[in-house]
Amino acid sequence: MTTPTTSVSSSSRHHHRTEGEILALTLAALSITAVGVYFARSMVGPAFFALTLVITVRPLHTWMVRHQVPKLLAATATMTLIVVFILSLFVAMGVAIAQFVDALPDSSAKFQSLWDQGVKHLEAMGVSQETLIEQLSKVVDASKVASLAQSVLEQVSNTGSMLLVLFLSIFFLTIDTMTISSRAAALAQVKPGLYDSLSRFSAAVRSYWAVSTIFGLIVAVFDTTVLMLLDVPMAVTWGVFSFITNYIPNLGFVIGVIPPAVLGLVNSGPWTAVWVVVAYSVLNFVIQSLIQPKFTGDAVGLNTTTTFLSLMLWTIVIGGLGSVLAVPLTLFAKAVLIDADPRSAWIGIFLTDGDKELPQRSLRYPAAARRARRHRDATRTRSEGAAPKAPGDGATKPRDGAAQEKE
Repeated sequence: MTTPTTSVSSSSRHHHRTEGEILALTLAALSITAVGVYFARSMVGPAFFALTLVITVRPLHTWMVRHQVPKLLAATATMTLIVVFILSLFVAMGVAIAQFVDALPDSSAKFQSLWDQGVKHLEAMGVSQETLIEQLSKVVDASKVASLAQSVLEQVSNTGSMLLVLFLSIFFLTIDTMTISSRAAALAQVKPGLYDSLSRFSAAVRSYWAVSTIFGLIVAVFDTTVLMLLDVPMAVTWGVFSFITNYIPNLGFVIGVIPPAVLGLVNSGPWTAVWVVVAYSVLNFVIQSLIQPKFTGDAVGLNTTTTFLSLMLWTIVIGGLGSVLAVPLTLFAKAVLIDADPRSAWIGIFLTDGDKELPQRSLRYPAAARRARRHRDATRTRSEGAAPKAPGDGATKPRDGAAQEKE
């Protein structure tokens, strides 16, 4: 007959999962969640963007309330600031694209001249124009072009609905944050780990947007100066365009350099286009790769590989807006899934930037740490087969509960 102790022990062994099984189940759950977010991306993306913006301007709201400004008036001011900023970005982006499209027909003759020169060089190398056109026709498929155009039109048509969701989310989140202090205090009592991780997330998001905006302005000023010196048309417009694309990590400068490089090629020749690409690349490497990470690393703490992979992931899941929100989304997932639980702290080792030490979160949970240590010691003793010593054999007398709590 099986004793109760034996049945409980066998039951616990039966339900115990290995680290590999837990990791596999976690990845499966995250994959299902990503699919759900993909189908709700038209709502999740703008809503999360609104959340990060409201968090960013929250210190301004707190400062105004501290200086005797009514809460409703402070909320209205911060909400107006966010809306004006977003509308300015969209208007600037639309103007830049429209001017680029308008400039292309005026340069059709120069395009034709460049094409003729390229064909002559290829014919001198033994490549005929017919062969070139045949190869281009294989690469550029009409169905692919039509699919790309349809995708662009869908993105443009969805901009209106995205802005509507964004502005409504900003409104409701701003109203809700007027009374966030009491709920934050309650969360700190119930879930102190989650409260600390979300607090660090808020600080990291503010730092990320602030530093990205400041360094985006610096890069835009330098880009505009270089384009003016190279006599590229609409230099100010492309400077503003580079400021906007700076919010896309890693690949933003590639998107921002294409229009001025094309116009430099058409208006002044290939050397101007080459110098535009070289100047953009040098500025991006020096400012965004060497200087900017020094200011964002301590707050954001994501390494380059994690940032690049998150850019790819969130762009697939959420779309174009995911490329802008890649870092904040990753920081939020890290705060909720990793930083909130000390048992998941080891995952942060592979996500952090450099050799920074992880915070000793176990010190915040002394009772849990003591229980885990006692359980680990008992498991090691049983595995080694050590028999308990008698009091007369020099074994240490067991201490009372108060003495154990002092550890």
